[in-house]
Amino acid sequence: MNGIVQDLKHLIAGEVSNASEILTEVSEDFGGIFQKSPQVVVTPQNANDIAQTVKYAAQKGLVVSSRAAGHSLGGQSLNEDGIVLNMRNLDKIREIQKDQLWFKADAGTSWNQVIDACIPDGLVPPVLTNYFGVSVGGTHSAGGIGAASFRYGNQADNCLGVEVVTAEGDILWCSPEENSELFNHVLCGYGQFGIITQVQHKLKVYPSQTRTYLLFYDNLDALLDDKRVLVTEQRVDHLVSFPVPCLQGVSRATGIMQPLIQWFYTLRITVEANSIEAIDDKEILAGLNFYRHIHTEDLGFAQFIEPMIQVDSKDIAHPWMDVFLPASSAKNYIETALKQLPSFLDISKAQMGCFCLVNRNNKMPMFRLPQEEELIIGFGIYPSIPKSQVQPILAELKKLSNLSLEMGGKRYLTCWIDFTIQQWQSQFGDYWPKVNQIKSKYDPKGIFNSGFFEYEQIAHPAIAPQENVRFVENVATKSAIAV
Repeated sequence: MNGIVQDLKHLIAGEVSNASEILTEVSEDFGGIFQKSPQVVVTPQNANDIAQTVKYAAQKGLVVSSRAAGHSLGGQSLNEDGIVLNMRNLDKIREIQKDQLWFKADAGTSWNQVIDACIPDGLVPPVLTNYFGVSVGGTHSAGGIGAASFRYGNQADNCLGVEVVTAEGDILWCSPEENSELFNHVLCGYGQFGIITQVQHKLKVYPSQTRTYLLFYDNLDALLDDKRVLVTEQRVDHLVSFPVPCLQGVSRATGIMQPLIQWFYTLRITVEANSIEAIDDKEILAGLNFYRHIHTEDLGFAQFIEPMIQVDSKDIAHPWMDVFLPASSAKNYIETALKQLPSFLDISKAQMGCFCLVNRNNKMPMFRLPQEEELIIGFGIYPSIPKSQVQPILAELKKLSNLSLEMGGKRYLTCWIDFTIQQWQSQFGDYWPKVNQIKSKYDPKGIFNSGFFEYEQIAHPAIAPQENVRFVENVATKSAIAV
């Protein structure tokens, strides 16, 4: 191990360490479910440091993973017995082009930094996640979804270009026009095909004002119908809803006291405008079938986008799960999930959310959505629990994950994942052979984040070895990209 440290110190300008406290810092992620320990942590100063580290790892047969904020949820930023690239020093905003509406930043830059730099110029990225402490490189590696994603796709869909270190240690600029195949797969690729070191991303001019309506529903059909109307007609700019449990008493019919819960739903929709006077409430709310209009709130845009969610990771596990469902399956799945959740979660504390995506706005091939319908309903379960409770809760969440796939849904892979090989195939569908081909082409030695997608060589006389790769399940050693 000391030999690896000394070798790398001679090769790169950044920091190299195998100190126990440094290894401990990167042995767990925000999810708090898995613990893995690398041999060495490299804190690069630039893309060349990463390229030299990757070349060395390939020579020595070591796996490489990158980590920025460490906000992955299922061990994706962890690494067992290899090299972790701590991207924290790659955190500079390189350029903001006000006229051309884009910014360029290092992969370890937080979205907080981006917002702080762009807001004074009246600019903002089209899609923002609900927590800004995550890194630019991390969300582009995962997708990055928010309340405006039904309009603009995910954050990766708004990417104009990325600088990537390949498995051979080359530093390439990738865009839809240049090295397009690699561009289309490192985005939402969870570090499987290359390491993102820099990102060029769209900006938009934001209006000065927002109006948010808080609507209350007692009927899931009405909620889903209204979402379809709002999204299809593009009446609003941001949309998200939340299930709300109301305890009505208990049942003793089975001999065991069971809670009787009535579910309600809150829909939060927001319209952007240059003046409040330009917003027509009647036009926005026309024909909607909500039970009650609870609240209307006017905020300046900069105040509106400030995240409302606060996260706590100390001694807490976050076995979060997002599923993407065809709109026609959403009601059945959501009702089934809400019926089962009280049996294993304290639903008064577990957050949930329901959002919308539109197929035509999501273009990255690694970001999988059900293809049969244009409107996609996303449903997320976000418990924060003591680590001692993780395993029994994961067992129940796995049943809901399996159900989503059976109903034609897909999983958001940034969350906790426990797939069989058949479920990986189901997740990617007809694109599964292409995923294998791209992995074989861009990482034939399997040095990038092995474990999240694990692969093996299969002998076949008619196919060259590097094209003859498929992925296999390896639940015990999952690791991938930082979010």
